[in-house]
Amino acid sequence: MWGFVFFAALYLTGDYLSTRFALTIPGSVIGLGMALGIFALRGKVDAQIKPAGDLLLRYLPILLVPVGVGVIKIVDAPPPGLWRLEVVLIIALVAGVLGAAKIAEALLAFGGKSIATAGQPSQAATGRHPESAE
Repeated sequence: MWGFVFFAALYLTGDYLSTRFALTIPGSVIGLGMALGIFALRGKVDAQIKPAGDLLLRYLPILLVPVGVGVIKIVDAPPPGLWRLEVVLIIALVAGVLGAAKIAEALLAFGGKSIATAGQPSQAATGRHPESAE
């Protein structure tokens, strides 16, 4: 119960901030960002919030049904400038994929030092020094 109150409060706060300051970012996205910030600062998700998050994630595809209905409605008679939107969306998709790849590459390079030696036994476990060759 408290998990839904938490998410509803963040949604309403984000919606208020979006409306109050005439932001172009939707209130739900602001609320999601606030939730991410809270969880990142605390370093964990409380046990009371986790079931509500799991339930919301389980039924997330149902929230996408109105979007699908809107797409089906414009298939028969697409608006005249739709091709420009498609071009922008494809460019944004390619830029997002390339950006995510660069971030993943940087994270793997940063953590690669510990990953590369993770499968090798330590010196203490083998009882040998690296200089001793057999």
